[in-house]
Amino acid sequence: MECQRTTMLSPQRMLGLLMLILLHGAADGACPPDINPLTLEPPVVVVRHGDPLEVNCSTLFNTHLGMHWVSTEGKTSLEEDRQFVTWNVAGVDWGTQAQCNIKLNGSLQCSQDLTLTVYKTPDSVSISVLSHSGPMVEGTEYQLQCDIQNIAPLQNLVVKWYKGNEPVGNVTYSNIIKTPVNVSATLMITPSRDDDGAQYRCGAELDLGPEGPQPHPTVTSEPLNITVHYAPKFLPGNDTVVVSAGSDVSLDCSAEGNPPPELKWTNNTAEGNANETTVGPLRTLSISRVTANATYNCTVTNRLGSITKQMHVLVEVPPQQQPTMFPTLPTTPGATTTLPAAAKPKVVTSPLELNPPRVVVRYGDSVSVNCTTSSTVHEGMGWEATYGGTGFEQDVNIVTWTVDHLTDWTIEPKCYMTLTNSDQPIEVLPVILYKTPDSISISPLSHSGPMVEGTVYQLQCDMQNIAPLQNLVVKWYKGNEPVDNVTYSNIIKTPVNVSAPLMITPSNISKTPVNVSATLMITPSRDDDGAQYRCGAELDLGPEGPQPHPSVTSEPLNITVHYKPVIERLNLHSHVNESSTLDMILYTVNGNPPPNAVWYQEGRQVNASAPLARSDSGQYVITITNDIGSTNSTVHITVEYAPKFTCPDQYIFKENENHNLLVTCTVDGNPSSKITWYKAQQKVDIPQSLTRENRGEYTLVTNNKHGQASHTLVIDVLYAPEFLLGNDTVILSGDSDVSLNCSAEGNPPPEINWTFAAGNVMVSNEGRQRTVRITRATSTNAGIYICTATNRVGTATRTTTVIPMKGYSTIMIWWIPVVILVTFVLIVVLYCRWRKRHGHYHFITNNNTEVNQPNNVPMMPLPTTVVGNPDPGGYPTKKV
Repeated sequence: MECQRTTMLSPQRMLGLLMLILLHGAADGACPPDINPLTLEPPVVVVRHGDPLEVNCSTLFNTHLGMHWVSTEGKTSLEEDRQFVTWNVAGVDWGTQAQCNIKLNGSLQCSQDLTLTVYKTPDSVSISVLSHSGPMVEGTEYQLQCDIQNIAPLQNLVVKWYKGNEPVGNVTYSNIIKTPVNVSATLMITPSRDDDGAQYRCGAELDLGPEGPQPHPTVTSEPLNITVHYAPKFLPGNDTVVVSAGSDVSLDCSAEGNPPPELKWTNNTAEGNANETTVGPLRTLSISRVTANATYNCTVTNRLGSITKQMHVLVEVPPQQQPTMFPTLPTTPGATTTLPAAAKPKVVTSPLELNPPRVVVRYGDSVSVNCTTSSTVHEGMGWEATYGGTGFEQDVNIVTWTVDHLTDWTIEPKCYMTLTNSDQPIEVLPVILYKTPDSISISPLSHSGPMVEGTVYQLQCDMQNIAPLQNLVVKWYKGNEPVDNVTYSNIIKTPVNVSAPLMITPSNISKTPVNVSATLMITPSRDDDGAQYRCGAELDLGPEGPQPHPSVTSEPLNITVHYKPVIERLNLHSHVNESSTLDMILYTVNGNPPPNAVWYQEGRQVNASAPLARSDSGQYVITITNDIGSTNSTVHITVEYAPKFTCPDQYIFKENENHNLLVTCTVDGNPSSKITWYKAQQKVDIPQSLTRENRGEYTLVTNNKHGQASHTLVIDVLYAPEFLLGNDTVILSGDSDVSLNCSAEGNPPPEINWTFAAGNVMVSNEGRQRTVRITRATSTNAGIYICTATNRVGTATRTTTVIPMKGYSTIMIWWIPVVILVTFVLIVVLYCRWRKRHGHYHFITNNNTEVNQPNNVPMMPLPTTVVGNPDPGGYPTKKV
């Protein structure tokens, strides 16, 4: 069992660490990076795109002002009483970044960035032959291409090539691209006949370091089977066959080739019968009854070549007849000759010393080197060189080689001395003659104009007349960031025009200028639009060379990247004002060339500059298009407008009748708004059941953010007549004048009628009051006078009983019961009429079937105009 020991900070050490942080950061509020109190677990994260992630941030300090995470997804809440906070995200995106922060005091804050690598395996990996189809030809160079779609990050990609199960090459990338790209890697092959039927594969492997998944995520292509065509070749066999006279013989002329070759036999004699047999690559010629020597020519041919060999048939004869044979001894290739020991050179330690021991000289500059010796047994010394040679100088211990303008690229100065024993030590001075390029320029290879996002391009850096090549470092920059270096191992001392790739072999080392250039593969993204690339030619001439290294940089190459549009900001639920246009909806798109927007509704294109009406609310599709591609998004558009009333100018109700004013008076507006009722400039609530007090003029007001609307509504509440006074009794005195008044209130104003029997009576109207005037009243005027008030809502009656004073005749007394009886009958008649209007009805259908009135709801008779109806627009009033 393995035990782990956990080291805890004591309070004293924690206080000391805190004091150290405060002292370091007190000046500028910065947190010293070497004593950061935050720890991330895990500190380095490698996660697949879209996967969830959780990281803890902890501190040993239990006293702080708060700690929290800040990320591209937002901030977590500030935790003051905890020593760790957790950041998690449901799905990691390409631009996800996170940082843990802790605030130690009012001016000092420390932070720790999370090292995050987001990766994605490719959608597909495929292999193909570039610019070729069909069978390959032996000895011809071909290029295989491995296409890898949508992989990230590029700098962690290793493209591995396989022939069968054997690895044949790896390709790595130094470009730092964190988002998915399409990559194409190539492999040069020169197939032989042994490769016929071979299978090539390529694999995209993401080497994400020790924190990444193990084994490395890898996607491998399907195998590519190649067919190789090659010229015929004879299989091993005997070219000479010895047989007895009269015997049969078989000659083997087996050969292989692809396509399979054709065979043709020829011979210099017609003796014997020959039959040809072919089985696969095996080809035999059977000859019967051979009696004499013969030579047969075997020729095999296909479209790639033709070969011929001779096969000899020798017939045996008795020994005494055999000619004398003189064998020829073969020579042995590769034989070596060993020199005697006396011929071997003698090894002598040089007593010469060069100062400096090696020189680096700019082309055309001067150079001076001393050659010294401490030997006392020499006759003299000197320099031998194409320029600056000194000749042999006697009795000196120092000679100097000097050239004012060194221009010989191949110069090899030699310092020599002659010893008294005739030995001659020699010391060769290493000379590096360098020259910065006359010009350096950068350009896209085989391309002009804007680049397209996700496409692979090749930048070429042309350097004219630079030397020496093996010391050249071509440095590539994007902006001010280095992106790649190219070095050369070819030893060429003379100036060359560099272009890569150039393979130099000993047979083609040139001392005259050649054309070479360095290239950089790029796959630009939209972020690279407007980026500047530069290349620099730097000569790293070692510690003896000038410092800093001589370098020349090209003018920047500005690249324009065209890319498919992306909608970066768009409100998917947009609210617009009436009469505005779709062109006025705010959105942000990113595309190059600048894209165009087209709006559609229900599949039909919409004029984006046409004013929108309130009825145009609905779902729209905006399509953004440029030369590279298009994208679209669905937007729900709500057209907003100021409110407007839909309401009559007047509304009439019966008293205590439920109303539907809130339905009748509506507002059309967006956004919707409430209606406020005002009466006499006072805010009021409308009851469900209206009374006569609710009559009057109302102002309805509503408003939304686009405006306000008002409407004036007159409400008229109808109610049945009501008498101001109740029943009354009047006592007559003989021959006096009597006035009987009757007035009632109602809406509409009621019609008032008197019913009486006497003749000396006059009826007059005074405003809303109807008056009965009895002139010189007699006992005949005694009785009951009935006042009836009627409007469209109902009828009311009141009675006035006229009684004669004492002394009236008994005839009048008898009239009183009669009047009472008449009054009763009249009341009954009026009651029946009221029942007829408000009572229970039975309906008789066409088939004389009675239908009961449901729920005993009173039914209002239809308005009619009949005799006795003073109100043609109201309700009938029949005379009884």
